[in-house]
Formats: sequence, C-alpha cells, structure tokens
Amino acid sequence: MKKTLFALVLAVLVGLSGFSFTPSASAASYVNPIQTYTYSEMTTDMKQLAKAYPDLVQYRALGKTKYGRTVYAIKLGKGDATVFYNASHHAREWITTNIAMEMVDAYSDAYKKNTTYQGYNVRNLLNDVSIWIVPMVNPDGVTLQQSGLKEFPKSAHAGLIKMNKGSKNFKRWKANAQGIDLNRQYPAGWSQIPRSEAPKPSYQMYKGTKPLEAPEVKLLYNFTSYVNPEATISYHTSGRILYWHYLNKKANYNRDYAMAKEFAAMTKYKLVKANNDEKGGGYKDWFITQFGRPGLTPELSYHVGETNPPVSVINEEWNRNRKAALYVANEGKKLWEKKFTKTNTTITTFAPFNLYDRPSSTYKTNTKLKAQKLTAIGTKGSYFRISTKDYGKKWILKDNYVTGTVTDFHTKPKTFLVKEATPLYYSPIASKKTTSKLYAGEVQAIKSYGSYYAVKTKFNYDLWIKKDSNTVDFNPTAVNQQVELKADTPLYSLPIEAKKTTTTLKPQTVKATKKWSNWLYVEGTEGKGWIQQNQ
Repeated sequence: MKKTLFALVLAVLVGLSGFSFTPSASAASYVNPIQTYTYSEMTTDMKQLAKAYPDLVQYRALGKTKYGRTVYAIKLGKGDATVFYNASHHAREWITTNIAMEMVDAYSDAYKKNTTYQGYNVRNLLNDVSIWIVPMVNPDGVTLQQSGLKEFPKSAHAGLIKMNKGSKNFKRWKANAQGIDLNRQYPAGWSQIPRSEAPKPSYQMYKGTKPLEAPEVKLLYNFTSYVNPEATISYHTSGRILYWHYLNKKANYNRDYAMAKEFAAMTKYKLVKANNDEKGGGYKDWFITQFGRPGLTPELSYHVGETNPPVSVINEEWNRNRKAALYVANEGKKLWEKKFTKTNTTITTFAPFNLYDRPSSTYKTNTKLKAQKLTAIGTKGSYFRISTKDYGKKWILKDNYVTGTVTDFHTKPKTFLVKEATPLYYSPIASKKTTSKLYAGEVQAIKSYGSYYAVKTKFNYDLWIKKDSNTVDFNPTAVNQQVELKADTPLYSLPIEAKKTTTTLKPQTVKATKKWSNWLYVEGTEGKGWIQQNQ
C-alpha cells in the first residue's frame, strides 16, 4: 500500500478516534511505515526500492529460517566505508523494521534529488559510505507475533502454543519460531546468562543450548564479518533508552561514549550508564568485543511491556532517529578514513582492471574499467583507492601501473628505427616482459613513458619497448643531389645493417632524395633504397 493512500485512510481513522497524528514527513513513497509492517510488505518494498534506485540500492539473500523465510540484507550507498544497522531481532519489536525501511526510502529520495536531509548532504555521504541494513532479522518470529498460527504448518502449532505457555495469543512473542531469543545467542558473555531465566524454549529469554545455534543469528554473525562495519546500530524496543557499552576497551571508551552521547542527544533517549557486570549474549555485546568498534542498541518507543509498541508511535520514533542514523554513517566514514593513507597521485594503468568495494580480494566486483589515467586518492596495502563517476569510491590492485602520466602522441606518431631485435613489454614496467620480440625495422611510437615507447604491433594491441642504443629517432632530411657510385654498392631496405637486400647497384650516378646519418636514399638503375655513404 502506498504511503499517500494510507495517509488518507489514517486521517479518517485519526479523525474518528479523537487524537491528532502527523504522518511521516518523508517525500518518498515506496515505503509506508505507518502500519503493521509484515515480512511480505517489507520484501515487496525492498524490491521496489532496488528497482527504483538501481545504482544506489541493492539487496541480497543471506539465508533462510527454519520455516523457509529469507533473511535479507539491503545495501544503501556506493561508498567503501561501511556501517551496519539491523532490526527486529525480537518478534514483538517489529516497528524497528518500519524505521529501517523508511531510512532506505527517505535517504534514497534525498540522494536522487540531491537535497540536504537533516543537515547532511546525503548524496555526498552515500557516495562515501554504504549503509548495510538487515531490516528483519527474525521474520518467523515477527510473522508469528503479527499473524498467529495461520502462517505456520499445523504440525508446528502444538509446539508453538506450548512455548507460549499454552496461549494462542502471540502478541507477547519475542523469540524466533524455535523459541530461542536471538539477542541472547551471540558468543560474548553467553555463558554468563542464567539458564534459570528460561530453561527451555519459550516465547522469550531462552538462550539456546549454545551460541549461534539459531540460523538467523549465524547468518547475522557471518554477514557482519563480511561487511566489517565501522559502527553498528541494533534497533530494539521499548523504553527510549540507549545501550552502548559492553566491556569496552579503555582505548576505545572515550570514542564510543562520545558517539553514544551525541546519538542520545539527537534521539532524546536516556543513555544507559556503563556497567561491567552486564550479562552479554547480545549482538551489540559481541560486536564491541569482536571488533572493538562502536555498537549502539537504541530501545524505541515508550515502555509498553510484553507486546509490540503501537503504530501511533512510529512517526515520533522516525523523527527521533532519522538524523541519528545519518550521524552514525558519517562517524563511520571518519573512522574508516583513518585506516588508509590519503594521497593525490596520478597513475596510469595498462590493462582492464576490476573494481573492489574495499581493499581486499573478498570484495572484488564484476565491474571492469578500461586502462586509463587515474587519480589515486588513497592507498592501503596492495590497493589504491579511486573515485569513480558511476560507482563511488572503489579500490584497485596496484598492478600493471606506473606513477604519473603517459605521453600520448597518437595524432602525430614518432618514427624511429629499431636496429636489432628487442624484447616487447606489456607495459613500461620491467616485470611485464613478454616472450615476443620486435624485429629490426622502422616503427611508429604512439606513447612514451620514462625509458619506454609504446608501438603498434601485429597483435592488435599496443606493446612497449625500451629506449636504448638500438632504438634511434628516424627523421631523414630531404636532399636533391647526384651521387657517383664507383664500385658495386649494396642496397638496403632501411638504413640498418640488418636490412641489407640482395640487390647491388652497379657503378653509376644515382639521385639521392633523403639523407639520415651516414645513409642516403637513392634511385638507381637496379632499384631504390638506402646506401651507406662510405661505400
């Protein structure tokens, strides 16, 4: 259902109910966040967004739940800096999915229109940062909480009812459909969670028999390692509080606390004090422990107890969080840019090359660019960072390139002579030597770099030779003179010893029309060609 249509219906309902409600101010229309937002609705909207913004929004399937629902990740942005947001770890907390999907909708719209949003230039930000979002970590649990048993096979009903303490009302359901609390499944501090709180599968609190037992958690665990984000937000409900701490290292404490304070100020959520006795087991806890980077867990909505926050609170939670999410993305960008060396170096490549999303073989894309002159704006290990018009900030391997500009003279090739067979190179780099040779003769150079010339070859692509004593400029001057040959004189096809022909000019007077070094180009009775003046 489109946001505009829903707003009309909502306006009627609000008028009848006697309270005032303001729909979302976002101008985009692919997501309607002011509703009970289902897994099916989310999937449809995700695909529409990817179709509407193909260069900005992509999605991928991470894997499936026990009941066959796919856990999806959405990528918003083109940048090499990454942050990661996730929502709906807990079934009854599905309004967090509404907020996450509205982010994709609103930020994409601002990017396309190149407008400032909440004080941020979204286009510039998303050209530098990719926001990865898993909008519904727990699709089975959300579906059970919203729709009840009808969306599950009858064979599962008895077990679900048992885990729900005998009730067929699943509004309080928090776990996945196996009765495992997904935010008690991460390795950090898992063993410290008292099993007595939920000794067996239940609608909430059961931590499982071991960490990463739930397929949804294993998917998120692996995907986080792939994204390698600079910061994460794990959205939950309720209480309007912000968790940010879990045994943070002393070296990171001030950095993480500063980010948490700013986020809390933007959202007006109460910042939870650091507590070294926290139980752990949550996504934030594991991320902070594993990566040593900022991890935030905001609890959206006023406190509602064991149920989902009402739809009526979504607009306010969006207004509280829409700037804060951009703030975290921008902070992620700053953290990422500390991890590579900035530069402004002109390089020239000599073969088509792949783009990488990040400086690692793990992030190799299928996109190839042709050989060209580039500006390297950063360097890390064996990679250069470059800025592309269509793909944002990307990385390329430091392979088959030289620093600086190659001189190009295609429009006026430079003619020279190769006196003896000389090795050919794929590029003006000593290690790029081919197994072929360029044989003695007249050659036209079309490029030059350092001590190398690029020449046209029979292979239908340019190859390079070294400039040395066997490579000399060939620029004969025009003459008009008579030359008397007093003895038999060998004729050469080019003024090179190796180009001696089988023709010999008999003693005679010949006409010379060109001169180069100690060579003359003559026309005699037996033919035309070059002769040496000392003969």
